[in-house]
Amino acid sequence: MCSRHLPRRFSYWLGLRIADLYYWRRTAARQAVMNNLRRIFAARGITPAASALPGFARKTFQHFGKYLVDFFRFARLTEDELRRFVNLENAEALREAAGRGKGVLVVTAHLGNWEVGGAVIAALGYRLNAVALPQSSKKLDSLFNEQRASRGIHVLPLGHAAFGLVRCLKRGEIVALLGDRNFTHETERYDFFGAPAPLPRGPAWLAAQTGAPLVPSFLLRQEDDTFLLRCHPPIYPEVVGSEAAIRAAWIAALEKEVAAAPWQWFIFDDFWA
Repeated sequence: MCSRHLPRRFSYWLGLRIADLYYWRRTAARQAVMNNLRRIFAARGITPAASALPGFARKTFQHFGKYLVDFFRFARLTEDELRRFVNLENAEALREAAGRGKGVLVVTAHLGNWEVGGAVIAALGYRLNAVALPQSSKKLDSLFNEQRASRGIHVLPLGHAAFGLVRCLKRGEIVALLGDRNFTHETERYDFFGAPAPLPRGPAWLAAQTGAPLVPSFLLRQEDDTFLLRCHPPIYPEVVGSEAAIRAAWIAALEKEVAAAPWQWFIFDDFWA
């Protein structure tokens, strides 16, 4: 919370120090991140030196520290903040998909800064509804949802969202989903970086059932701590065909982005275990 009032650079410095503390103390999480990175590199034909993996893992923790700073720092984004901090790549994909009148499924991942990404889309003038996993603490859950509401994001709690999602799409609105973690009881696994992984069925199933186009979108941190909102071409169910084909197209986009910046993928357990 204090990141709202402190200079941005100092807030980042503080976030990095806390991230380093967690890196050294959370042995299991550190090892899990290294295992995930090893899998990603192996799928690309890269065998990193054993001494390199801890450095990449630490970089992941540090990027997450910055993510937390920005989560609380950026409330509703103004036009000036958009110009100063956010670069847009293929944002017309959202306009194109929205023009179909079936709503839009914006599918992202625990990559870069998905929370601020929602704020960017809302600031571009779209009505955004986001499915969110309730926190274990009611106080923390309220804090997170207040932050989202301040950005113009309507929250649909996971587990009670199905009918709400369909209504939002019928109104032509955007629904944002995280497509890299399965929080349901579904046990099916899908090929991801060359091995079966517990990716959710939901986004592809919802696109196939409703006909809403799916737009893979990611807000990625750049070297100068600005952001890049990258939207992939829309995946149209009537063009792609089956649910399996929709899912394959989404996973291909996700693999491409995670491979390019694996230390911005914030998964702190062994994803393929």
